[in-house]
Amino acid sequence: MTTPIRENRYSGLRHHARVHSFRIFTVVLAWLCIGAAFYQKPELLTGLQRAIQRGMETVGDTIPPPWGPRIEFVFREIGGFIWLQITLIVVFLRMLLSGIAALWRLLRSRDTEPNDA
Repeated sequence: MTTPIRENRYSGLRHHARVHSFRIFTVVLAWLCIGAAFYQKPELLTGLQRAIQRGMETVGDTIPPPWGPRIEFVFREIGGFIWLQITLIVVFLRMLLSGIAALWRLLRSRDTEPNDA
């Protein structure tokens, strides 16, 4: 008697191509959003930059010296504002698109299940 072979849906070239194409798509989409905001609504980028600045100051103030000021310096000067903005936009887009995809899969799986009546 042979044991059934279980398909691993998270391995193989097709899965990795999907994952990396989603990652590349979200980064490109984030850059397009930043470019569009730069020309159409620059106040959005300024507001996000100020919110990040206040967040870094809050984190730096809650951690006791000397580590609080060091962490604030690293985030502000070495990390830079633009990279933090891009990262936050990419994370937001990935969460949004993943949520939409999960909802799509849930609704699609309900449609394919037979109705028990």
